[in-house]
Amino acid sequence: MDKKVRHYLFQAISFIFVAYGFYLLFLFLLDTTLRVNKTLAYPFSIGITLFLITLTLLYWVKKKRLPL
Repeated sequence: MDKKVRHYLFQAISFIFVAYGFYLLFLFLLDTTLRVNKTLAYPFSIGITLFLITLTLLYWVKKKRLPL
């Protein structure tokens, strides 16, 4: 396999793992907050997850390491 193809394949797989990790984080936060406060569970979980996604995207843009 060409070195460039392997590089892009690895980046694609890494991005999928990161996206799946954020999905699992959302589910964990949702499950945890549903046990504590049902009315604020979705906004809290979505807010924290989107905040961390934003930080990740800002890091990628700042370091010029955007996947794909």
